Amino acid sequence: MASSPLILAALAKSILPSVKFKEAKSIPSEGRGPVNSALLTDTDGLQYVVRESRGPKGDMELATETQAVRAVKGAGTLPFKLPSLIAESSAPNGHTLQVLEFVYGSNVDFSRVRSSDPILHSFGLALAAIHSLRADSIVLSGMPEFSAADTRESRLGELDRAAATGQIPATLLQRWESALEDLDLFRFQPVVVHGNLTEANVLELGDEISGILGWANLHVGDPAEDFVGLAAQGFAEALEAVKFAYFEGRDEVDVNFVQRATLYSELAIASYLVNRISVGDTDEAQWAVSELETIASAVDSGESRALGTVAFASTMPIADQALDDDYVDDLAVETGNQLIVSETLEAAVDVSDLKTRPIELPSKSDDQLF
Repeated sequence: MASSPLILAALAKSILPSVKFKEAKSIPSEGRGPVNSALLTDTDGLQYVVRESRGPKGDMELATETQAVRAVKGAGTLPFKLPSLIAESSAPNGHTLQVLEFVYGSNVDFSRVRSSDPILHSFGLALAAIHSLRADSIVLSGMPEFSAADTRESRLGELDRAAATGQIPATLLQRWESALEDLDLFRFQPVVVHGNLTEANVLELGDEISGILGWANLHVGDPAEDFVGLAAQGFAEALEAVKFAYFEGRDEVDVNFVQRATLYSELAIASYLVNRISVGDTDEAQWAVSELETIASAVDSGESRALGTVAFASTMPIADQALDDDYVDDLAVETGNQLIVSETLEAAVDVSDLKTRPIELPSKSDDQLF
């Protein structure tokens, strides 16, 4: 059962006894997960996030995210804020309780921004900064590492499980099989990947990305994974602008990451279908089937992005681990300064109604909560 914001405030007070909280507010974007959260404001106007695990899954999520944020801070510099842990203890139920520094900003709604909006440029540079962090430092901190071959094998497994449902349109099965058989599509250098860049985890303040949350899926792997949301249908202009900024912020890239991101975004719906079928959720399974049919129609009509490889001009090094013994040393065809630009963010979660900006506080101090 979810704890109310007032109960969470009382729990936060127990591990931060010197802080006097005046206001407690729920955080809708985290209301359905394994972690209970609330936004707290103290008498000085400072704000905090209190997070309480609901069970073992939540304990693991909080522990992993804490470890991930520490790893990121030790792997380089980022142009935005990270959620910093202030205090940690155990709640009365024995599960993890944390109080973190609040990161100011509002959730970015990529469906509403225009290609000229400076927030897209800022987001592209933020992605480039994440992918430029020292991968060896992240791995040494205990975060997972996946080679190009590992990534391809994982996606092949997703395809096999989806095909076994018998509900995937033949057009998509053929499309995905062809893409996964294209070894050139999976020639990339693994980088530090956030792994969960949904709109709920990206914050803006003014015209810049002010913070990025939700680091529990941090790993070293395919940079395309951080573009999956933008690679979904309906975000073509946003992706174009983000890509230009991303290329500006990184020297070593492969332009085929958009094709892989598109493939991953489609496979994600298929994997969701598999999951919903396994738990007997007929309504959601039917929704997934409908989405896949829509994508298949777009493929048949030629409206969808092709998943084949493209040539590009870059000095990207070949990944240390080859995908296959058949790989050759030549990586790409030199084409001058041309950058092949494609289209495309998946609205994977409901955007929180909470606008995370400072809350106006009354001047009196006699309404202190705790």
